[in-house]
Amino acid sequence: MEFKFDIKDLAEGGIKKIDHTLIPLGCEYDENLQRKVSMIIDEMGKASARAQDLKMPITTAEKLSKSDHIIYLLSEQINDETFVIIGILKMGWKKLYLFDKKGSRSEAMVYCLLDFYIHETRQRQGYGNKLVEHMLKDNELEAKQLAIDKPSKKMLQFMQKHYSLKKLVDQGNNFVIFEEFFDTPGFTQLKDKFDSTSGYRSKPSYGRHAANKHNDSMSDILHGAGSATRLNDKYVANADIINNKFKDNKPNLVTVLPSEKDVNDTINGKKGAPPKLDLKFYHSHLW
Repeated sequence: MEFKFDIKDLAEGGIKKIDHTLIPLGCEYDENLQRKVSMIIDEMGKASARAQDLKMPITTAEKLSKSDHIIYLLSEQINDETFVIIGILKMGWKKLYLFDKKGSRSEAMVYCLLDFYIHETRQRQGYGNKLVEHMLKDNELEAKQLAIDKPSKKMLQFMQKHYSLKKLVDQGNNFVIFEEFFDTPGFTQLKDKFDSTSGYRSKPSYGRHAANKHNDSMSDILHGAGSATRLNDKYVANADIINNKFKDNKPNLVTVLPSEKDVNDTINGKKGAPPKLDLKFYHSHLW
């Protein structure tokens, strides 16, 4: 994907690792560079959503800035003056309850593949494998140790082709893992990476990271959670390659709670009052 602004300072080096700062690892803080990174992440996130037929992007600069996720950004130099962005890979640690093929449950922090996109003009040319291999090496992990958030058919084919992973273990949630995930010593080593008391790495909170965040799982978006937004590819040089329209047919819903008088009438048993509420659970509805 080409952009209307110069990305040479960002694209040199092939693959960049970007965290909540929106500055590539190893680069000094620069507002202009940060703006470029934000624009690129937003446009690549939209392209990924279109490719997966999602109602809205699950990868945006704003979401990244409020999380501990990591984006690996793959670029390529076309000539002396032209650089293009090839793909993105978004990863993040999550605490999951896992079931093996025998139905036994365990709990572990797992490195999860949250979003993966290679531009349509570069697919089936080895770029995706290059990006995933870089990520695995960077984290000293094997492909079998990953969990994948609501993988597409293409993603499953990718894992089978490059890593011979094809036997899925149903987890009853949005994530997919493979049978090999539980192989010894892989699963044991994975759990040993974390504090034994909490199961979590010690992670700092960034900005509003400690507060409740919008759910950005592929499953929720596929089923219409949240509102879709019409987004314009104003930073992309060749935006007409793929359709950029999102649809949202979900109506606005308004929840009306009983008034304080209605609640008091209910408690006092007055005639004509609304049906009696189970006050044991009523407080949770107010807040």
